[in-house]
Amino acid sequence: MHKQIRINRAFCNFLVETFEFTDEQLEALDYQMPMTQEIYNSILDRCMDLGSIADDLFYRLLDEYPEYLSVYGKMIENEMKEKYGDIDIPESPPEELRIGWEDLCRRIREKYGKDAI
Repeated sequence: MHKQIRINRAFCNFLVETFEFTDEQLEALDYQMPMTQEIYNSILDRCMDLGSIADDLFYRLLDEYPEYLSVYGKMIENEMKEKYGDIDIPESPPEELRIGWEDLCRRIREKYGKDAI
């Protein structure tokens, strides 16, 4: 059964990459031309537009191009400051942060086992 799921997922990934990206993006993804920051940004933006169906590609790019990721992250941060810089987000109290962390750990252990975290 797991093999069938992997085949379906690979086929779905193939279809997404084939039909949802430009020729230039595909060439960079297939290493036929160098990846640039501009192409990287456009691919990640498209992945976010597509949603979870493009998660495998999205995470592959995050892992494969950390130098572009840091620039992309900075760009998003600057956009958020520009759009929402006048909004003050209150700092959470330490006790609230601790409770949130413990709850997250509990849910991870419930789903993945006691040794997961």
